[in-house]
Amino acid sequence: MVKMNHVVLAGIGIAGISYFSSKSNREKARVMMNNMKTKADSWLTKKKHMKSPMTKVGHSDPYDFADNEMVSEGAMYSVDYYNVVEQED
Repeated sequence: MVKMNHVVLAGIGIAGISYFSSKSNREKARVMMNNMKTKADSWLTKKKHMKSPMTKVGHSDPYDFADNEMVSEGAMYSVDYYNVVEQED
């Protein structure tokens, strides 16, 4: 089992060396790493700063289930209220 791990690591190393031997592949890898770094920095900055409730006004996130549930309950309240008023007349 240990010998197999060495063979796998050697294969990965050889594949990496052969991939990075080409200048265009090195450039692609460098651009990809810079893009990943930029995205990670952006994500960390976004997580670091708390959003105010006013940020969500008019732009609800479809994956914010608590907010969507509140909106659907609010919509049902207005429909029920309208039905009660109409039935009284």
